[in-house]
Amino acid sequence: MVRYAPVLLFLIPLVLALSCDSGLEPPPPDPDPVGVISGTVTYSGNWPPENELRELIFVPLKFIPSDFTQVLNEFLLGNLKSSERLEFYVPSDTFLVTELENGVYVYNIIANQYGPVVFTDWRPLGVYIENDGLIFIDNDTVFIHIHVDFDNLPPFPPE
Repeated sequence: MVRYAPVLLFLIPLVLALSCDSGLEPPPPDPDPVGVISGTVTYSGNWPPENELRELIFVPLKFIPSDFTQVLNEFLLGNLKSSERLEFYVPSDTFLVTELENGVYVYNIIANQYGPVVFTDWRPLGVYIENDGLIFIDNDTVFIHIHVDFDNLPPFPPE
């Protein structure tokens, strides 16, 4: 047995080292939890003239803006997500916003750039009103509907 002692002294630590799976190390963190808003928008009333339709998008916000500067600041900080451009002069359209942080989105609008100044010439055309206007994102996809009535646009800032 003595002649195997040096071999055992070498093999036992080697086997233990190879069998260690870092059990005391915490698991790697999950990727940031994100969700998706998928929706439809329907339109009624008379569309604005073509020169007032420079951009049309869906924008979910986690705050109710008191003026457009707040929205602009979020955009410049990279905290603002929006859909791709929506079609003009159609009865309805669909939109999608992906990789949204989990949380509550409290002001969710179809936004329109109506003038040439990209940093100031925006207005809401329609506001999500179901579920008290709240969208809850929790690692899931939420489906919503917004109606835009061009003859009765929502106020901005919201009341």
